[in-house]
Amino acid sequence: MAYVVANWKMYLGPAEAIALFTRVQERLRDEADAGLPLPDVIVCPPVISLMAMRDIADRRVVRLGAQNCHWQSRGPHTGEISASMLTGLAEYVLVGHSERRRAGETDEQIARKVGAVAANAMIPILFVGEDDRTSAAAERAEERLERGLAEVDVSYQPVLVVYEPTWAIGADAPAAADHVRSVVTRLKQRLTDRGAQRPAIIYGGTVTGDNVHRFTGIDVLDGVGATRATLDEREFVTIVRQVGRARPQRAAG
Repeated sequence: MAYVVANWKMYLGPAEAIALFTRVQERLRDEADAGLPLPDVIVCPPVISLMAMRDIADRRVVRLGAQNCHWQSRGPHTGEISASMLTGLAEYVLVGHSERRRAGETDEQIARKVGAVAANAMIPILFVGEDDRTSAAAERAEERLERGLAEVDVSYQPVLVVYEPTWAIGADAPAAADHVRSVVTRLKQRLTDRGAQRPAIIYGGTVTGDNVHRFTGIDVLDGVGATRATLDEREFVTIVRQVGRARPQRAAG
């Protein structure tokens, strides 16, 4: 399975989000109708747009995700949204993004969010990675993975993992392919050791239409995540095309 995750962060108000979503979805329908391979495309808009996008989403070509949730089902948490409130609006929820970690989110809170998402029959998209380019990069990513999975059993509860080296976000260039391959291989082994039958990991961090081919060529990766590139219709569709076409070729080989 291949994935493209579009995290729209705090960009695009409802009118802009729906307009872009509609255009991209129409392009993807054309691809599907022409028999071209598509990955699982997951769009995560600001929550204010989720309901309107849910009403027009064509699940043949796109799925919806939320950018965050609280681990408790209800309570005095002003400005928060529980996982149970997202049921029926989203199929996926982003958890543990580096920006949330920098805002003070702890490993324990992230683990509780992963558990809450899974308990509400949605799929957590768990972000893990290192903050600095050091020889201990893989160990740091593995630590975050293990802590983030503390409240789920991946042998039957699916979790999509994003390897996100924080130092590569917004950088002029993404992480080198050899580095990504090495870390992701170790992370997949951790998932396998925990009982995951088909562990899925994608790369996030400065992915564009121009460089996505670097990642579709990494055999241990299952797709990519992006923000800036997916805010542009043409670039978004370019990424989807390249990821979709790379996976069947790899399977055939």
